[in-house]
Amino acid sequence: MNPTVSLRSLLVLAAIAVFSLAYVGCGSSEEAMSEDEMVTDTGFSEEVPAETEEVPAEEAPAEAPAETAVPAPEPVQEQPEGPSKEQLQSEIDGLKTENIQLKDQLTSTEQNNRDLQAKISDLEAANQALKQQQAEKPAPVRPARTASAPGRSSSEEVRAYKASVAKFNAKAYADAVSEFQTLLNTGIKDDYADNCHYWIGLSYFQMKQYQNALEHLRQVGNYRFSEKKDDAQLIIAQCFERMGEKEKALTEYKKLAEQYPTSEYAGRARAKLR
Repeated sequence: MNPTVSLRSLLVLAAIAVFSLAYVGCGSSEEAMSEDEMVTDTGFSEEVPAETEEVPAEEAPAEAPAETAVPAPEPVQEQPEGPSKEQLQSEIDGLKTENIQLKDQLTSTEQNNRDLQAKISDLEAANQALKQQQAEKPAPVRPARTASAPGRSSSEEVRAYKASVAKFNAKAYADAVSEFQTLLNTGIKDDYADNCHYWIGLSYFQMKQYQNALEHLRQVGNYRFSEKKDDAQLIIAQCFERMGEKEKALTEYKKLAEQYPTSEYAGRARAKLR
């Protein structure tokens, strides 16, 4: 056999076989399609998709999550350093100095207060003297006596007495003491002798000679009749107060309140006793 003819025959047979296989495949596809078609009650056909083997698709690379903005960390505030030892010592020294100044101010205030109290007492005494100058208290009622009868001062003695009171009001306290003492030495009568002791005592009080003042002020209480007893008792209490003898001063204020309850000074004495 010719080799060329045999080769051609094989090629023809191969072509026929390929065509046959292609035709058979098409018929099978049409049958498969007709079987898959389903008629519904409405007359429309519903294609049922042929089951196909799921071929896993290539997994797409997962999208990277969107980057979220991360807040920048807040700057850490540095803790302030505490005061140094030198600063603390400086503050302590400043406080000590301030404390000393406050103590000095307190001492000065207390001294001023004492001075004011002394001035008040002086003003009270001066006020009493002014009251005496403006209106002399009437002499106590006594049985009528003749002008020359004992116990009654003469007109000359009364004028000398009033001149001595004027010396006191002019703050010539030493001169007033001298003149009142002269009246006592020359025998001024009892109706003015008690007053002479009172003004001498008050003059010494103004000169801050409190012991001398007490000596004459106590004499006033020895007279049977005297309109100066409560006045003298007030100055006696103030003398002890000025000398810093508080207990004795309170005793004298109590005596004033009890023995002279109707006196104009009784309320002041009771206030001191509270």
